[in-house]
Amino acid sequence: MTPSNEQHKRGLCFDSWYTWLLLTHAIGFQNDDLQRLSVANTFPTGKVGWTLGYMINQTNYIPAEYRQPVLTKPSFIGWLTALIIIAFITFIFLALTCCLYCIRKSTIIAKDTNDHNRSNEQELV
Repeated sequence: MTPSNEQHKRGLCFDSWYTWLLLTHAIGFQNDDLQRLSVANTFPTGKVGWTLGYMINQTNYIPAEYRQPVLTKPSFIGWLTALIIIAFITFIFLALTCCLYCIRKSTIIAKDTNDHNRSNEQELV
């Protein structure tokens, strides 16, 4: 222990006792197993910390069973077909509306042109 680590001496006894109790009583290691136990601070790919251990521990809570998808293939095809039909009807409505608008506009323009030509003919007479 160096003088720079002096502040950690108080907690060292408790930490080691807690670790021993955790390994032997909670996890179930035997004394022979503890002699073969080694602790790593780094891996070749990076540093080992509590966040990595927590992440590995949380992966145990991911369910292993297969979950049924919310949207099955037949219902997806049904919804897709309904949306395509609605889009097709909307497109037809839009095309008919544009055609009617163009026909009315050309009728109004033709009517105005005829009225303008008639007024010009009356002026000439």
